[in-house]
Amino acid sequence: MLKDRFDFDIPIAVIPKEQLMDILHNAPEWWGNEDKEIYDNLIFIIPPTTFTDIFNKIGEPKHELEKIKNYKNAIFWSFSRKDYQKTNWWPKTANASIRNSLTIRTANTVKKIAAM
Repeated sequence: MLKDRFDFDIPIAVIPKEQLMDILHNAPEWWGNEDKEIYDNLIFIIPPTTFTDIFNKIGEPKHELEKIKNYKNAIFWSFSRKDYQKTNWWPKTANASIRNSLTIRTANTVKKIAAM
């Protein structure tokens, strides 16, 4: 519809609330807490892309700076705010070869959407 009506060609992911709630109920305990030193994100993988596709393009997280955990078509991703530029995933999630395969939202944003 966006392409036809507005000539705006972007990938779109629609996630039913039940699916979003399932994802959030399976969050790792280190994700989405109140630690202001850590930045928590949820990466939504846009099909037909898979976690393996994303992981193969980005690679291992730098374990001392960031954590990831995948669940279905989502990746929980947390990293040190002060060291974000040193992480492996930060620069690569915006890379042109991958950015149309995912969309990223902060933990706070996702939780607010789920509460609607």
